Amino acid sequence: MNQISKVFLACACSLSGLTTQAQDQTVWSNDFSNASQPLNTVGRGVCRVNDGVFHSRSAYALFGNPEWKDYTLSFKARAPKDAEQVQIWAGFRTHNRFDRYVVGIKGGLQDDLYLMRTGYMGTDEFMGVRPLGFHPVPGEWYKVKVEVCGNRIRVFVNDEKLPHIDLEDKNSNLAPTGEVALGGGWIDTEFDDLTVTPLAEDALKGVRVEEYRMALTTQEKEKKRSEERAQYTSVKLDKLTADRTELSLDGNWLFMPDYQLNDKTKAISIQTNDNDWHIMPVPAFWNPIRIWLHGETMPSPTGPQHKGVSDTYYQQETDRCENYTFNYRKTGAAWYRQWLELPADVKGKQLTLSFDAVSKMAEVYINGEAAGSNIGMFGDFQVDATRFLRPGRNLIVVKVTRDINGKAAQTSDAMENYYSSVRKEVEDNQNDQQANKAVLTDIPHGFYGDNPAGIWQPVKLIVSNPLKVEDIFIKPALDGASIDVTIKNHAPKKKNFDIRIDIIDKQTGETLYGAPVRSKLSLATSAQETFTCDIKGLKPKLWEPATPNLYDFRVSLTEGKNKVTDCITVTSGFRTFESKDGFLYLNDRKYWLRGGNHIPFALCPNDSLLADKFMKLMKEGNVQSTRTHTTPWNELWVSAADRNGIAISFEGTWSWLMIHSTPIPDKGVLDLWSSEWLRVMKKYRNHPSVFFWTVNNEMKFYDLDADTERAKQKFRIVSDVVKDMRKTDPTRPVCFDSNYLHNKASKRFGDNFLKTVDDGDIDDNHAYYNWYDYSVFRFFNGEFQKQFKSPGRPLISQEMSTGYPNAETGHPTRSYQLIHQNPYSLIGYEAYDWGDPASFLNTQSFITGELAETLRRTNEQASGIMHFAYMTWFRQCYDHQNIQPYPTYYAMQRAMQPVLVSAELWGRNLYAGEKLHTRIYVVNDNEEGRDLKPTSLAWSIVDETNKVLASGTEQFPAVEYYGRKYIEPNIHMPSNLPADKVNVKLKLTLTESGVTLSQNEYGLLVARKEWNIGQVTASKKILLLDKDHMKVTLDFLDIACQTVPSIKELLNAKQKANLCIISGLKECTDEEARLLREYQSKGGRILFLNSKEAAQKVYPEYITGWIIPTEGDIVVMERNDAPVFDGIGALELRYFNNNKREIPLACTATLKAIRHENVKELAAQMKIHAYIDGGKPEERIARIESMRGLPVCLNKATACTVYTDSPAKDVLVNGVRGSSRSSDFEWASWENNDTICITLDLGKKTRMQKLIMGFNNSYGMGIHKPRRMEVWVSPDDRQYRKIKEQSFTETEIFRQGMFTEDVQFDLKDESRYVRIVAYGAGMNPPTHVRPEQTTKVCIDEIIIE
Repeated sequence: MNQISKVFLACACSLSGLTTQAQDQTVWSNDFSNASQPLNTVGRGVCRVNDGVFHSRSAYALFGNPEWKDYTLSFKARAPKDAEQVQIWAGFRTHNRFDRYVVGIKGGLQDDLYLMRTGYMGTDEFMGVRPLGFHPVPGEWYKVKVEVCGNRIRVFVNDEKLPHIDLEDKNSNLAPTGEVALGGGWIDTEFDDLTVTPLAEDALKGVRVEEYRMALTTQEKEKKRSEERAQYTSVKLDKLTADRTELSLDGNWLFMPDYQLNDKTKAISIQTNDNDWHIMPVPAFWNPIRIWLHGETMPSPTGPQHKGVSDTYYQQETDRCENYTFNYRKTGAAWYRQWLELPADVKGKQLTLSFDAVSKMAEVYINGEAAGSNIGMFGDFQVDATRFLRPGRNLIVVKVTRDINGKAAQTSDAMENYYSSVRKEVEDNQNDQQANKAVLTDIPHGFYGDNPAGIWQPVKLIVSNPLKVEDIFIKPALDGASIDVTIKNHAPKKKNFDIRIDIIDKQTGETLYGAPVRSKLSLATSAQETFTCDIKGLKPKLWEPATPNLYDFRVSLTEGKNKVTDCITVTSGFRTFESKDGFLYLNDRKYWLRGGNHIPFALCPNDSLLADKFMKLMKEGNVQSTRTHTTPWNELWVSAADRNGIAISFEGTWSWLMIHSTPIPDKGVLDLWSSEWLRVMKKYRNHPSVFFWTVNNEMKFYDLDADTERAKQKFRIVSDVVKDMRKTDPTRPVCFDSNYLHNKASKRFGDNFLKTVDDGDIDDNHAYYNWYDYSVFRFFNGEFQKQFKSPGRPLISQEMSTGYPNAETGHPTRSYQLIHQNPYSLIGYEAYDWGDPASFLNTQSFITGELAETLRRTNEQASGIMHFAYMTWFRQCYDHQNIQPYPTYYAMQRAMQPVLVSAELWGRNLYAGEKLHTRIYVVNDNEEGRDLKPTSLAWSIVDETNKVLASGTEQFPAVEYYGRKYIEPNIHMPSNLPADKVNVKLKLTLTESGVTLSQNEYGLLVARKEWNIGQVTASKKILLLDKDHMKVTLDFLDIACQTVPSIKELLNAKQKANLCIISGLKECTDEEARLLREYQSKGGRILFLNSKEAAQKVYPEYITGWIIPTEGDIVVMERNDAPVFDGIGALELRYFNNNKREIPLACTATLKAIRHENVKELAAQMKIHAYIDGGKPEERIARIESMRGLPVCLNKATACTVYTDSPAKDVLVNGVRGSSRSSDFEWASWENNDTICITLDLGKKTRMQKLIMGFNNSYGMGIHKPRRMEVWVSPDDRQYRKIKEQSFTETEIFRQGMFTEDVQFDLKDESRYVRIVAYGAGMNPPTHVRPEQTTKVCIDEIIIE
């Protein structure tokens, strides 16, 4: 339906005026008792007054005066009792539909108060979000009061004496004045008792900035602490088992922050009275978890704000720590104490304290003596406690330091430079050294910000005999395993022993193998040795994601007559995973990773119920692989992956290490990183779910370090670590870095250099198609593998992203919504928090599913894709009880079927009866690794009630395993539709011997041709200057028109055309441009189609250029309530391609237009783009203007006849605004300025809402505006009547500086002639830089709307 788009996307725009009134200093109110009161409604939703209240849904109404600046507004509002949730939205200082403040009570799952300022061209700025402290209930009334005075804003809820929000907006000039707005949210809302009271400009002067907070008082905290301390009990071990006893030390520990106790002697002493200590649970951080979108900050006029993927989770973490009985914000280090009671028979045993992880520095003391220490965040460590612990009561003390450099906190802002600049070019990275200086002093922390601190992983005491198994490494094969058993003799004498191994089916309890494997072994005192035990000839059930078969490997040490002296059980599985021949192989067959990257481990690292729940959802969603993504998992989550069949790319501890042009850290820091990372690897290498290791995330020095020699040195550093990784685990492949491509490194450094380093086995390319990088359609033909595949190396993507909904409503994550503006390019203003979240959820679902399917259809040389960020595709991903999938989950569920039937659809908008030109693919990645026999494909077209409108069957040929084939079926849209325009689904079912292998569905929009044909009244006369065969399109649309050969003929007054269409005109002369402007200014209607060059020639002051979209598939409504969009869904302006196998185009170019009163935006397109930094509004505007285009229109004064005594009179109405330089030839000037008279002839009686005159102020040149102005109108240029006047004080006139200033008159009149009379300011005052000289006046432009 490309024909439709060409017409309506280029339609001329209508003009609208802004009603203004004189500032009223009295209280203004509206109780909505008048049901017939007119409403000034903005948006395509509904606003109405009935039953004594104002109702709104998906639109808002304006109340009051556009000139209001400082005022208090108050109202009450509610959601109807049967509403799904409460969403109360309102606005103030509504300067226009783009620049305004919006305040909202967000109920549902959030319970927040929200404040932001919307802005034109990317100047949206978030002010803040605060917890309400209660859950809004539908049917209940809630009060809101806003005080706005200058740049100060205070928002009150209900009858609280203190505001929930109290802040200053340093960019408040972007929304300086305006009416009150009620409504706008997607949920039905009722409002009542609106009151607006003017405020003096200094009304809040001296009022302290203070916000309402719900927090425990000091007394309440002390009471809580005392009660918790009274309930504390020590840990007690009652009895030992014969071989090995493990005692969990998890639970409540005594806790004392360093700001309350900085005396080491007292802290570690068993004599210290610790009744005044706090209670801290273990495992846990003592400060809030701030990770990636869930905790990072973004810039705002009020300081850093969190990015908003989940305000609820963010607040839950804040509340968790606020409810501690100490001040977590002041805690840079802390002491933990645990009392431990041991039985008498621990004497002579080997006692080991095992810490899974402590962040970030731990010092361990036992019974007052130093016993061990560790630096790191993820690595486990053990403390030999044998000589410190004794039977009876013992004290374990751990000092935890938050940062090794002694900082109390390092905010997550430090990370921002990393991933916000991942897509920099080499030449843009010259100054990264200084930008990253702060981060280089820190130790590896994965994706965690704000230096999380505490004993955050489990702690246990291991009691064993002196002859002890220290480590087990299982190296599986398909018919057995080679098992390395490391044993140490802690006894004071030599020990003789045997090793026995039993392998037991975890599910059935059946023994697969059981026998001694090594005998007559011995170890001298204090000796340690690794013994290899080879077991072959087995027929185990293999571990695969589809069949996660687990076995318990029980290793026993026996002394003497089969006396078991130590026994340890490791759960693992039999499987192999290899990189060879350029592919990945699982259990000796090619394997495609169907992945979802980034799951909620880091949010809830110790929630076992969530781990199992989430992984079950993954499996049900056909996702069988993931990546630990910047934050190594713990034993709990990796074990859950083992059980549930989730394959893991296990990633390192230091994301963005040595990124770009950053300096190389000190060797000590690098050693700290590498040694901890190797320790982490060693800990998890027995888990069958771990398929391969990934060194780190997006180090990127190999691509982007501006110093090539330094880049090589970094390469060698990481290469040495890769070599150590292979020694630690020779059984798995290695990915050098997540986002590393061998072929790119080869081009930069050369093959000879790469032969000297180990750059791993797997290539990985991160991409954000249709989110940052190009349209999804660009990759329909296998471009992914064509661009990135290196011979002999598997190619995957561990980060293929399509955006991030927030975890409660499904709106786009705030930082992308308001700063980066990615969602705007997809769904326009539906991206805001008051828009219907279904818009983003459904659009993201489409993009993600389409991307996943096309990458599987056409990349048989690749080895898998992990789509990102998987956990954001769930509502409340952090809550195992309430987690719910968003639509994207179901799109991925279809796209990730092992056997996939998939339609290649280049367009989704079709006419009834039209053939669907598509390829239907079958992708065979079935879990059995078998070839598919010939299959049957059934297709149907169903409407929204699931009624079948058309159907058919096709035969499909055999498809080999790991293969992809397609057919081109004969599918036609139904000829008879139940309505003019119908949303339908194409449903596909693939069966083999009667068994369903795959089902899929696709949304289509089908319309009768009558829907948009013959919509122009035949009596309208339309002239067409046709330079690109537009006549064919208009004939198709049954629009009668007469073609003309030239602009002169087009504008011939004798034609009396209702509309002149110019299509495909590439150039016009100066005279033709003048004639077109003159014709339009006199009321003629001109529609430019595909004539960007001519349009710019005619209106150069408004159209500064144009943008050829990188991809032209999406256009968004700037003014969704414009009549031109009647009958068109807000998200239907996309995917027009006339059934061709090419990227869809909604438009071929978009105009770059200045923001001006005369320009009314109808539709726009923004290029798909990556990060837009926060920065100053003007910088962001410049960036967005380079990517976003608009249509335009002109004002009613343009090119009209002007009568005045200035020789430069024509510049007053030429449509070009003068700059701040009075010498730029765009200003009409007067030297002797006693009286200036300017008369405009508009050509006919014209309705006028507003008159604007631009004046130049140049203090150094003595140029200033006049002291008084009058506006007169006349129907015949004989009898004039004065309708407006303004006067200015000397202070207002003689202002220092060089700038332009508009003087505005609200006319609300109708006439042909307009006369402006200005009375000059006379002589410059004695204090002026040009004293006693006559003041000059410079005017440009005169604008009438």
